[in-house]
Amino acid sequence: MLDVSIGWVLAMATAPGVLLLMWFYHKDVLDPEPLSLVFSSFFRGALFVFPAGFAEALAGPFLFLLSPLLYPFLGIALIEEGLKWLALKKYILHPACDECYDGVVYGTGVALGFATLENVMYIVGSINPWAIAGWRALLSVPLHGLCGLFMGYEAARQKQTEGAPTRLLPILALPVIAHGSYNLLLLTNTDVGVFLAFLLVLFLWVKALGTIKKSRTCS
Repeated sequence: MLDVSIGWVLAMATAPGVLLLMWFYHKDVLDPEPLSLVFSSFFRGALFVFPAGFAEALAGPFLFLLSPLLYPFLGIALIEEGLKWLALKKYILHPACDECYDGVVYGTGVALGFATLENVMYIVGSINPWAIAGWRALLSVPLHGLCGLFMGYEAARQKQTEGAPTRLLPILALPVIAHGSYNLLLLTNTDVGVFLAFLLVLFLWVKALGTIKKSRTCS
């Protein structure tokens, strides 16, 4: 019975990221990416959870003491999104990434892999895994995936229009600001903060659908 329970918990933790990745992948209707590369990006993103955790543990306390307001941006978002970019760059430079929407696929692949392993760590062993799984499936996992979408699109756009993804500020700015704002709202530990975090993710979904549309023409 215990094994069954653990199995269900692991399924709850991994399903949101995998299902979202498949949704983004199946919207690549022109020239779908090799599934081997897509799942490679997913697992590579998951591996980057470990250096992110180490960097956050090392720099987080200092940055929090320096500025509690900047901590969610510099101590969490910049570290995680920066490491996701290191994981993603390999796929953006791959010859298979020859359309702007390909950047969306690989960006969400890396980000959702990261979010999925992070999800497992949060949920397994928690007091109320069902509540945490539901909450994170609704907000945290999509937040990571959407940040990866914006990162991947901009990197692929630079590759297609400028020859290489060399300008990091446009690649990282929106993901870091969105991720940091989300963390800051949750750290208020208030109902208003949670409600605003929900609105932020909803806004990012709307923006993401527009970005997906733009990716068809690489505009």
